[in-house]
Amino acid sequence: MRTCLAIFAAFAALIAAAPAAAQTGPVNATAAPAAGSAQRRALLDALRPAIERRLGPDVEFVVRQMRVANGWAFVMADPQRRGGRAIDGRRYFENFDDMDGLTVTAILRFQRGWTLVDQAIGATDAWYCDGGASRIVTGC
Repeated sequence: MRTCLAIFAAFAALIAAAPAAAQTGPVNATAAPAAGSAQRRALLDALRPAIERRLGPDVEFVVRQMRVANGWAFVMADPQRRGGRAIDGRRYFENFDDMDGLTVTAILRFQRGWTLVDQAIGATDAWYCDGGASRIVTGC
């Protein structure tokens, strides 16, 4: 687990250090998604339907972290209702007190557009090291 997190941290640092070129350009598989960019909107729009199926309609995200490399993306965000209203996790999850809030983590892949590969709400561990992120992070 520590190895996975260390490798993921290195991956995140690498992407953060990458040039900011094309951040506000068209949606593609390599642009670092800046706030307000088409890339960022496309990633969140690909994620939103799965989260709305679980938490109800009108979800928007407060992004904690978003990384893109080689046609793969990792997103960590907090869902809320449009306009900033909080979502009551206890309404949707019996075990909400055992969760990491409603924080969403997701892996997406670019294939003629962003597609959600896997996601979790309130995960207390690095679930993505068992599947999705292993495609992004070598040695995960």
